Amino acid sequence: MLNESNKRIAKNTIFLYIRMIVIMLVSLYTARVVLIYLGIEDFGIYNVVGGVIVLLGFLHSALTNASQRFLTFEIGRKDDVQLKKTFSLIMTSHFIISIIIFVLAETIGLWFINTQLNIPDNRMNAVNWVFQFSVFTFIINILRVPYNAMVVAYEEMSFFAVVSIIETALKLGVVFLLPVIAIDKLSLYAGLMFLVPLLSTLMYKAYCNRKFENSKYIFQWDRQLFMQLTTFSGWSMLGATSNIAALQGGNILLNLFSGVVANASFGIATQVSTAVSTFSSNLLIAFNPQIIKNYSTGDTEGMFKLVLRASSYASYLVLLIAIPFLLNTEVILDLWLKDIPYYAVVFCQLMIIYQLIDMIQAPLGTLINATGKIRVYHLWLSALLILNVPIAWYLLKIGWEPYWVLLVRIILNFISAIIRTVHVKYLVNFPTWTYFTSVVLKFLLVAVPALGISIVMQQYCGDGVLGFIYNAVISVLITSIIIYLLGINKNERTFINGFIAKFINTNFKKN
Repeated sequence: MLNESNKRIAKNTIFLYIRMIVIMLVSLYTARVVLIYLGIEDFGIYNVVGGVIVLLGFLHSALTNASQRFLTFEIGRKDDVQLKKTFSLIMTSHFIISIIIFVLAETIGLWFINTQLNIPDNRMNAVNWVFQFSVFTFIINILRVPYNAMVVAYEEMSFFAVVSIIETALKLGVVFLLPVIAIDKLSLYAGLMFLVPLLSTLMYKAYCNRKFENSKYIFQWDRQLFMQLTTFSGWSMLGATSNIAALQGGNILLNLFSGVVANASFGIATQVSTAVSTFSSNLLIAFNPQIIKNYSTGDTEGMFKLVLRASSYASYLVLLIAIPFLLNTEVILDLWLKDIPYYAVVFCQLMIIYQLIDMIQAPLGTLINATGKIRVYHLWLSALLILNVPIAWYLLKIGWEPYWVLLVRIILNFISAIIRTVHVKYLVNFPTWTYFTSVVLKFLLVAVPALGISIVMQQYCGDGVLGFIYNAVISVLITSIIIYLLGINKNERTFINGFIAKFINTNFKKN
């Protein structure tokens, strides 16, 4: 029988997957319609200008990690006084960060946008509107992070899911307004997209202030705690900067060497990658608070079990999507988009491969964050990831194809996965051999035959949309069966059998 912790993970996972299904379906539709209304050129401009803001906002990712780690840690220790103090200090830090981002954006950011990017002259006015709205959108998102972290730390995933669905519905409304309002579509889109996070942030603040007494901001100062937060955030910032620089730096290189069409392809691939990542990261959102809380209470055995399970489940979930997508990329993009940018197919396929590597390793990152000992980790990780930009620049400079920007990123991610596995062994005596045999090896035992059989079956499914549907259904079924037979242990199979039997008895048997 599942213990209370596992039941909570299971319940939260259900909420998160309901959220995911709605977001994924709406996001795929809105991306297609936005591409139609904006056109490939303006869509590429929106992605590259927004990418500059992401570069300026590396602190966002760092403080998100710090907020979730420290709040979850104190909740695990059941220290309400320290929790209230921690939340207030985190909120103060985010106010400071917002000011820093604003100053950087209105100085260095404006200079870069207006002098360095390859933008058509007749679109510069719209580009500046997009930039300003992007800056304020980012600041709003920064101020939401502490409230979001509090909701996740308390594992209130039902509210988290509801707000995400509302936010998605608002974004859909933005798309419907584009053809109605007769002003520049690019500027209008950026302005309306600013209103969406503003409304959701207000909902987060109202909910947290009503639900959690510890989330009411009162200015407090604790130098020791502030230094701990700052140190953790600083090292996280180093890792986040490298990761964002590798991604958005590659996007800028594509703009400089291949123009906005390559940026449009990159934007499509990024959205596909985000959708696939969301499919498995929802599971990780449910696992992460429990991993950190187990560490805070000294339950290392329970923590290791959670990490192993999260790694396996996340990688299998990505695989279920990856195989049919890799085999039918062109058909899927043709159904999704009216006009497929030139490099979109290969960019999307490479992004999927990147996600497979990333998701099997993601819980190890949570484990490292739980310890708070992240300095060495982010030093070697940052040094490795930042190599993406100079290597990609050199390859593009000597005439190699644009897809090498993503190939280099995949190779470096694979190398970092190997080093990360060794690192956690020395950090917390993590059972790396168990990780290899029960996670990595099992994943390969599932992925290789599932891909091979799916390729063979594709030859009998025919072409076009109907052939894609047949192949996708067969691929998912084959992969699921192989996961059941080879990818999970006896206890997990017993649980699945019991769940299915209970579902059938509840829904199909009247007596």
